[in-house]
Amino acid sequence: MEDCCVVCAEPLEWLAYGPCGHNEVCSTCTARLRFILDDQRCCICKQECPTVFVTKALGDYTKSIKDFSTLPAGINEGKVGDYWFDSDTRAYSDDEQHYKMIKAMCKLSCSVCERTSELKDPGNELQKRDRDFKHIDQLRRHLYHVHKLTMCKLCLEGRKVFIGEQKLYTRAQLERHLSKGDSEVDGSEIERGGFMGHPICDFCRKRFYGDNELYMHMQTEHYTCHICQRRNPGHYEYFRNYSDLEVHFSQDHCLCENPDCLAKKFVVFVSESELKRHNAIEHAGNMSRSQRNAALQIPVSFQYRRPGDE
Repeated sequence: MEDCCVVCAEPLEWLAYGPCGHNEVCSTCTARLRFILDDQRCCICKQECPTVFVTKALGDYTKSIKDFSTLPAGINEGKVGDYWFDSDTRAYSDDEQHYKMIKAMCKLSCSVCERTSELKDPGNELQKRDRDFKHIDQLRRHLYHVHKLTMCKLCLEGRKVFIGEQKLYTRAQLERHLSKGDSEVDGSEIERGGFMGHPICDFCRKRFYGDNELYMHMQTEHYTCHICQRRNPGHYEYFRNYSDLEVHFSQDHCLCENPDCLAKKFVVFVSESELKRHNAIEHAGNMSRSQRNAALQIPVSFQYRRPGDE
């Protein structure tokens, strides 16, 4: 049975491992974790790995380094002894071509130009270096003005992949991607994995990468009724602002309308008896003694039942 990467499940052709020795993750996933997510831990045991070693997966014959202290130290970039060091992922490789491939994935370059030039002049390293960009905005401007293509800003922030793996859209394709998620670029239903567009906040009309990001926005920028949430766990009804929520409190619950409590906000009760008790304790200065005593009484009704009564 062919060995597969435990992260992406693709056949394990090139692998990377740290001092812990776990070599079940491919070099691409390792580079993605270390470069994009800035996570230098082993995927298996979570041990911190300051450096990793990249080599071809050959089963029992895979090259093994037991002591990472024997690797050359103080290297910034490039060839050192028998290895090539990539400073972006802090990875040593024993293959120059694979080192260059990982290096290329970490660069800000135009994938359209890369494909075009590769067809016209394969192996022209000088042209490839000329197409590297210093920052993402520069690349996005190049894509738009030269190729009339754009990246999805939400995917750029939320989809943790290399720049070359980001999908490129025309304006019409981007609109369909945002709203429905089924543009030609997004692929088939199986390839989309259930993606149906980026969710939108109905109040702000702003889209978010996924449901988690939308949920965080709703929780921090908008309001929910804590009483309704206790009554219906798992059901979330949101209000645009506190003014809308206060109207809900007044109509569906028992809101204290004393100016001091209105200024405090969220002084609302489930029942009239709770509100009366609150008024008797907090606002007794506006009540007579009899009114206060009446408000503090707990409404109780008793029912008596004899044996045999139905």
